[in-house]
Amino acid sequence: MRIEKYLVLNKYLLSLFGVSDFKKLQEKLRDVQTGVDSDGRTYFVNVLRSLENLQKDKLSEDDLLRYDSNIQSYVRKINYKREPVSLKYFQYLAVLFAEIVLDNLKNRKIEFIYDLNEFLEKYKNEQDIKIIDSFTEDDLKKLAFWMATGSGKTLIAHINYYQFFHYNLFSPDNILFITPNEGLSKQHFEELQKSGIPCKLYSGSLNGGFKNEREVLVIEMTKFVEKKKGGGVTLPVDTFEGRNLIFIDEGHKGKKSEERKWAKLRDRLAENGFVFEYSATFGQILSERNKETLYEYAKSIVFDYSYKYFYLDGYGKDFSILNVKQTKISDQEFQESMFVANLLSFYEQLLVYEENKHLAKEYNIEKPLWIFVGTTVTGKEEESDVVQIVEFINRVIKDEEWVKKWIEDILNGNTKLKDEDGKDVFSNKFEYVRKKGIDFDDLYRRVFGGKGSLRIHELKNAEGELGLKISENEYFGVINIGDVSGFKKQLEKRGISVEQDAISGSLFDNIKKEDSKINLLIGSKKFIEGWDTWRVSSMGLLNIGKEQGPQIIQLFGRGVRLKGKGMSLKRSNEKNQILRLLETLNIYSIKADYLTRFLEAIRKEEVEFETIEIPIKPQHKDKWESLHILKKDEGKRFEEEEILRLELDKRIYTTVDFLPKVSRYLAKERTDEGIRIEQIRAEIEELRFPEDIVDLLDWEKIYQEICEFKVAKGYWNLVFDKDKLKNLLLSDRYKIKAFPELLEVKRREDLRRLEEIALLVIKKYLDMFYRKYAKRFETENLRYDKMGEQLPLFVFEKTGEKYSYTVQINKKEKELIAKIKDLVKDLNKLLKDDEETLPRICFDSHLYVPILLHGKKIEKISPPGLVESERMFVLGLREYLRNNKDKFSDVEIYLLRNYPFSGVGFQLEWSKFYPDFIMWLKKGDKQTIVFIDPKGLEHTKDLDDEKIQFAKKDIKEIEKNLGKDNIRLEGFILSITPYEKLIEGKINPSSKNQYIEHNVLFLNDSNWPESLFSNLIKKNSP
Repeated sequence: MRIEKYLVLNKYLLSLFGVSDFKKLQEKLRDVQTGVDSDGRTYFVNVLRSLENLQKDKLSEDDLLRYDSNIQSYVRKINYKREPVSLKYFQYLAVLFAEIVLDNLKNRKIEFIYDLNEFLEKYKNEQDIKIIDSFTEDDLKKLAFWMATGSGKTLIAHINYYQFFHYNLFSPDNILFITPNEGLSKQHFEELQKSGIPCKLYSGSLNGGFKNEREVLVIEMTKFVEKKKGGGVTLPVDTFEGRNLIFIDEGHKGKKSEERKWAKLRDRLAENGFVFEYSATFGQILSERNKETLYEYAKSIVFDYSYKYFYLDGYGKDFSILNVKQTKISDQEFQESMFVANLLSFYEQLLVYEENKHLAKEYNIEKPLWIFVGTTVTGKEEESDVVQIVEFINRVIKDEEWVKKWIEDILNGNTKLKDEDGKDVFSNKFEYVRKKGIDFDDLYRRVFGGKGSLRIHELKNAEGELGLKISENEYFGVINIGDVSGFKKQLEKRGISVEQDAISGSLFDNIKKEDSKINLLIGSKKFIEGWDTWRVSSMGLLNIGKEQGPQIIQLFGRGVRLKGKGMSLKRSNEKNQILRLLETLNIYSIKADYLTRFLEAIRKEEVEFETIEIPIKPQHKDKWESLHILKKDEGKRFEEEEILRLELDKRIYTTVDFLPKVSRYLAKERTDEGIRIEQIRAEIEELRFPEDIVDLLDWEKIYQEICEFKVAKGYWNLVFDKDKLKNLLLSDRYKIKAFPELLEVKRREDLRRLEEIALLVIKKYLDMFYRKYAKRFETENLRYDKMGEQLPLFVFEKTGEKYSYTVQINKKEKELIAKIKDLVKDLNKLLKDDEETLPRICFDSHLYVPILLHGKKIEKISPPGLVESERMFVLGLREYLRNNKDKFSDVEIYLLRNYPFSGVGFQLEWSKFYPDFIMWLKKGDKQTIVFIDPKGLEHTKDLDDEKIQFAKKDIKEIEKNLGKDNIRLEGFILSITPYEKLIEGKINPSSKNQYIEHNVLFLNDSNWPESLFSNLIKKNSP
């Protein structure tokens, strides 16, 4: 069952943006850069404003701009004491969706509920849903966020806090942040402090002196009881009477069996109040069988960024779970083969890491860690599993011949463990060690620290810890378990003695240190309680119980955490076997039923994908060497080659326009007083900061924030001091469009507002200043180069000498998968157009075929398929060339899809620009290189837009600088937005002919190809 179809609140909010599922917004926003444009608006809001089917009667552009301004102010607040964060697109959307709901609840509640129910009736008929009835006011007292572990739920919660008080739905009597356990309570307390939110950690008593206004009490769910009996640290729920504001982290597991009472207690606390809830695991508890829970969350889940979206966006490690088909093999054989395979898998990753430390460092990959974890932290079952793991380790240490035999069987495919296709489950694994060969002395040294005898020590200075070492070597592993005494007895029964260590400190705390020698962690307690590490690379499962899906997904989510290059949190997109090995979480189990339960939970998250390689056929390879491209000198980097000192540049002039965001509300207030709009317009002025105001600003704060801005932007070589920044505000290099009262100071709050305006002016100028000189540097270091094989094929998967797209499809789509696999086997069929099974275009002039398109049932294509505007361009160009062969009989024409980051890009004033296509017109020894970008242009700044300026002017300046007579450069923008739509609402818009003269053509004009080639021929005629 697809749970998403029941999430009616989320579906309503998506409908406001003219889409029916999140995937559409994901495609639009996933590659949009973070940060703000020259008007101080996020790039995200500019894309959302331009959506073709935006429901402007319910969500106007003015609303979106107001929400965008609010969101930026919340982000500034949470950056109070932390390394500055910028919201990723999905975090922005989560906050935006909450903003829309809170605004409507505060300012148009009755109409909002009416709109929701109108949508609900229509939606229920379309989806054949019967179990959800109309929204009431009570249904909107909780907003829930379904977000994958690692997607930033904590930051969202802090922004929600500020959002709630911005809209001030009511004044809460108590604010509670409820967590599952003490470990997470401590983490949340520390994070709240970083975000400048007043907070207190519950430590067994509420007597802690004066309570700050709007203070958050961080407390575990387990501390609440219906009625207090005796002493202890528990609290009866009626301690928190009144209207409460509640934040809940992973609290819904209380909906299961014996924990159901927790849900009732939470509901009591939230009566008449408001709840924000966050979970990665709604997919595990929501089903048609549990109608009460489904009904509740269908109306409260405001945003869905569950693990499948997180994974498809490239976040977190990849993962490998062995899906072993039932085979006639003894439990002992299964356990032995699995343990040794797990050992081999970990050794392979450790070996790769230590042989490629430079690469690991570049991509922020930490030293691999092998862990054994389960979904419970105590109990006989877990204790028994841990004892068994220790016995296997002991056997590995004592019996090298046994290890050698198993590894030989694993590498030769003789384990009797089969997958669904009847192949040995290990047949496609361990490629690196197969090629390199196994040095067993090296394996023992890297994993265990050497050879000898296994010794286990109870660490008296670290509660619940036992250390593992070989003879007198350093500790290589740590066991973290609840009942040390009982565990010791179990080991002793098996002839394994435990010694005492009264000197060493905690080995567990040592794991996160860069020079840690700990390779192995056994036990779940700390991991389940929210301990975060980036090291986990191999996971062995312990005690995976029935109906523990939420805990399984939390374990999994923590295991796939990845820093990524530049702290992007993403897997690398490089086609590099080394990186793939290091960025994969391998999951094993010595018990088959644990694996089965783990797989069942993962399947509910819909992250099981069939990966199919779609081969491409290169075309015109004999011509590639003769085609020229632009390349920059990779050995020279602007930030390393030049020191850039901030100065007042007479050619840089910036405007900050506050009319759309601030002055609109002033205008509303003043028209309410009876002043006509015409009079107000006359009062709008172009302002600058007076000297007396500049002196009142907090320059220490401004300087610090500009320094943080410099770091966030990567402007490492930019040099300035406070005086330079102050001089900028006193200069004539900017203007502020606003009403005169915007810069008046009457209250202390006015100064804070003026500091924000000053920061915006300075940041905008710094951006323009830096990018002007970065652009000049890049232009000066561009050169022509022969294309060769690198550019067309670099982005593709390479297997041997063949190159391929990689597509991922949900494994449930069995029929589609079978059809595509058949297609791959038949190159003749593959090299024909198709709109259905595998949408694609084959074009004789393109440098490879086929060109894949976005497909509804294909979850991900790498490199990405064409979007609609790109498809229209390729089809239009192909048809034109086919119908006009005689015009180009003496001209060779070639086309290539140009991909971001790996293709040819240009530094513009505000962003890096990668035109979507490169086209070559070659005649003899002369050629014209044309950069073409088919795009929507709803929010361009008329003909001053930097991409339009690039196509008209900048590209010709590059051509002039390079000064090669036989090579011409051209640029074109092909707008999917019709001219009529483009000029809607604009005063004195540029004419269509003016756009065409600036190399902007319109894809809805049937003659655009004729205009394109006429323009090229005219410009490049002798």
